[in-house]
Amino acid sequence: MEYYLTNYYKLLSSLSLAIDFNSRGIMKHHQRVALMALQIGKLYGLNQGQLENLFSAAIMHDAGSSTWEEKARLTKFYFLETSNHCIKGYELFKDHPLFGAVADIILYHHDRWDGKNNRSGLKFREIPIESRIIHLADRVDVQLRDENYILEQSKNVCLNINNEKGKLFDPQLVEAFNDLAQRECFWLDLQSEFLNEILAHHCPLKSHKSLSYSEVIAVAETMARVIDNKSPFTHRHSRGVAIVANYLAENAKLNKLECLNINVAGLLHDLGKLGIPEAILNKPGKLDAQEYNMIKRHSYYTYHILNMVDGFEKINHYASCHHETLAGTGYPFKLDSSDLTTGARIVAVADIFAALTEERPYRGIMEKNAVLSILYKQIKGGAIDPELTHLLIDNYDLALEARNQITG
Repeated sequence: MEYYLTNYYKLLSSLSLAIDFNSRGIMKHHQRVALMALQIGKLYGLNQGQLENLFSAAIMHDAGSSTWEEKARLTKFYFLETSNHCIKGYELFKDHPLFGAVADIILYHHDRWDGKNNRSGLKFREIPIESRIIHLADRVDVQLRDENYILEQSKNVCLNINNEKGKLFDPQLVEAFNDLAQRECFWLDLQSEFLNEILAHHCPLKSHKSLSYSEVIAVAETMARVIDNKSPFTHRHSRGVAIVANYLAENAKLNKLECLNINVAGLLHDLGKLGIPEAILNKPGKLDAQEYNMIKRHSYYTYHILNMVDGFEKINHYASCHHETLAGTGYPFKLDSSDLTTGARIVAVADIFAALTEERPYRGIMEKNAVLSILYKQIKGGAIDPELTHLLIDNYDLALEARNQITG
């Protein structure tokens, strides 16, 4: 079995940043929750295995929430209906080869200590300790405001947490939090420019971990579901691009490693769309100039998120260049044919094909002749690779059939 060698911490923390996009930008909510959770967990006396599961769950705990609207609701301290995204997160992770062990932690991470209104029916120590810790850390973080100096906020945060001792939160965990809260560094770390390095220091995982290709693809498939849940019109787009891109790569006789890289790139190419408002993605009409300019930043975001992951250099190029053109008229980098590798060209063709054969808010699924007409125009205009596009056209029905096998 062949392996990627990657920094596992960087992989998880970078993907968590994508989940943290909301109307105020990247909030680093998951990193802050993970940092607090690890410190509380260590003080409470969790063992190494528990700390590893705590980190993995904390750094991805809101993966079940993709829309800005739901994320905004979750920032309210007393938000009551929290189970929807917990269940979605559980479904994402329950059969995952890397994250299966944290699925239950994510499912229960908003359960109250006293059990009131918990859909699970659990209360007190029946709730996994890691879930209880994440719940407490999460409710600390939603009270913090970046525009206000952190030490001026700590007193009020502590008051609110202690008012819920024995109700929302495990009393012993509140005591551990109170111990940490006396230290200025605990608060300053949360608003620090060096948050990433601080969290890496506390992280219990081995920094470098060899992941099999199947494990990397499993991580990418999970993120593809998070991305595509952003809009009902893209509920299988990323997985569709990956299947078509992989099909093209295999038919172009690329080697196994290149096919795998292209598959992962297809799954992650729209990672930056988590940073685009749903109102734009779901608009039933043509985008205006300002809205189109906002759309253009999604592949820029994809580039910078994937750029944080060691060993993903090729994957990043293939993924983030899917709106570049051979003529140099694309975005966001204005690359041209001299810069775009075969992998990047394949993902670009697959993305256009997938988009045209899917429903959009402003049109239905396009018929084959209309799709072919657009593909030929794209070739003529110097946008996409002629040879790869003709390879797709020659296998149109088979590629479409493969894409249509996606369920869920």
